[in-house]
Amino acid sequence: MGKRQLIYSASELASGLVGKEVNLLTRQRRVWHGHIISVSQSEVVLKDDRSGKHRFQVGDIDKVYQDVVTRY
Repeated sequence: MGKRQLIYSASELASGLVGKEVNLLTRQRRVWHGHIISVSQSEVVLKDDRSGKHRFQVGDIDKVYQDVVTRY
């Protein structure tokens, strides 16, 4: 099995990422890991396994990384 990484900029975020496990990189260079709960034009809500929900303004997001497992 292989793995590839999909990278989205803040302007490319869409509701298709809801429920996906991602790494979110802020403009302050902090990385957050969790599942996206909701995406709107103004904010993204991420749920991690320890602290619960985190809200990020779209303007504060640099990139969102999603790992995808492939067959090869």
